[in-house]
This record gives sequence, C-alpha cells and structure tokens, in this order.
Amino acid sequence: MTQWDTFLLMSLIAVSSAGCSSKAALPAKKAPPLAGPARTAPSRQPERATKPVARESSFSTYANPDYGVTFRYPRNFALVERATLADQGASEDVAPLDGSGARSQEELEQEEPGAVLVATVVVPDDAYPNTTFAGGSLQLAVNRYQTAGSCRRELISRLGDSNGRDGAVTIQGVEFAWVDNDEGDGSTEFFERDYAGFANGTCYQFFLRVGVATAEDSDGARPPDERKILGHMEKIVSSLQLEPQSVSVLDGLTTGEIKRRTR
Repeated sequence: MTQWDTFLLMSLIAVSSAGCSSKAALPAKKAPPLAGPARTAPSRQPERATKPVARESSFSTYANPDYGVTFRYPRNFALVERATLADQGASEDVAPLDGSGARSQEELEQEEPGAVLVATVVVPDDAYPNTTFAGGSLQLAVNRYQTAGSCRRELISRLGDSNGRDGAVTIQGVEFAWVDNDEGDGSTEFFERDYAGFANGTCYQFFLRVGVATAEDSDGARPPDERKILGHMEKIVSSLQLEPQSVSVLDGLTTGEIKRRTR
C-alpha cells in the first residue's frame, strides 16, 4: 500500500468517526404516551331550579273534604263556592245569574229536592272572542237522598221529549250517565250536558252550560263551536277524584239546615 492510499484510508476512518459522534449527540426521541382514559377531575354541574310544567301551572285544584270531591279547572276560570253551613252567613244564592246559565241553590232545590250546590266554575265571557259566545259554567252538586237507581232516572227524565243525545263514561271507577239538551232563554240559547254518578251513598252531578247569543244579537260575529267548548269543560269532569266518606256530611250541619233539607 502506498503512502497515498494509507492517507486516504485514514481520512475515511476519521470522517466516519466524526459522523457517528455527531449522530449520537442528537437528543433521543421520547416515546408517545400510552392511550388511556383522561384523568380529568369530575366537574359538578350547577343544579337548576325545577320549573313547573306549563300545563300543570295553568290549572287550579278545587277540593271539598266535606263531600270528598276534588277536581281541576283552568286557572283563568272563576270559582264560586257555596258555604257548607247556613250559619256561616254566606248567601244561599251565590250562583251568577247571567249568560253562564248557572243556577242558584234555590233554583236547584226547586227542581231537585235535597240537592246541594257545592261549587260553580264560570267560563270568562271573553274566552272565545269574535264569536257569539254569551257565557258558560260548570256546576257540581250532590244529593244524599237519592239511590243509585233514582240518581240515573232523574237525569234521564230531564230530557223530556227533546230526544237529546245520551251516554255513559267511567270516572275513577264510577259510571256517570250523561245527557244533552238545548234550551232557549230570551236572547240566549243554552247547550247543556248533565252528568250523574252514584258512589259513597251519594248522587254526584255535574251541570255544563254553554250560552250562545241569538242571530239578532250577533252583531256579525260567528257562532262558537259549542260542542268543542263542552269538550273543554268535560276535561274538568274527567279530573274528578272521589274519596270514601265514612261519616255523613249531615253530621256537620246545624239543626236548622237539616230541617230545611229534609222537609
């Protein structure tokens, strides 16, 4: 080997050593972290105040523990309660005598002796604008002097010769018969639906009334859909809840009140 060849070989060895040393000086790459579930601290969401459901908040509840009845009605409807005891000083004639078709206690007793008007729900006059709607009402009455048979017979007898529709519906396990009827009263025609059901030794009754102004007093307004309005009022009837009554409500009445009802 010549001196030139020896020089070239030594040069190549020196260059190769320098390249290896520089490559070794590079920082080693870190291995990527193993995949796994994130270990973040659990965050608690702030509790939100529970808002009442709109459908529930639009209804009020009427309850009468003396007669064991409860029902729900639209909050914007007016409720008129009749005093249970005569010595409370409340007027016996509390039912509004207007286009609602509601009857007073005196009128009810003349038609059905022994019946007690418990509560009256009145539909606002402006509930159906731009129509000839004159008013509406729903009344709850009880009669403890009727039997299961007479409770239904009295209801059917109100039809007379009107040939109105009739049927039956079960509410909380109690069968209620119902009848339809139409009656006129001056400038207002009333579409009526009455219910009667017997439970707890009592005849429970609902009287639904929808008043519609006659054509002479319409002022160009369109007639309302009385069947649809009655359907809305039927929802009040279907919400009825009855509680078993172990003690007669007569036990809480004064002697004068009992004599008046039983005479």
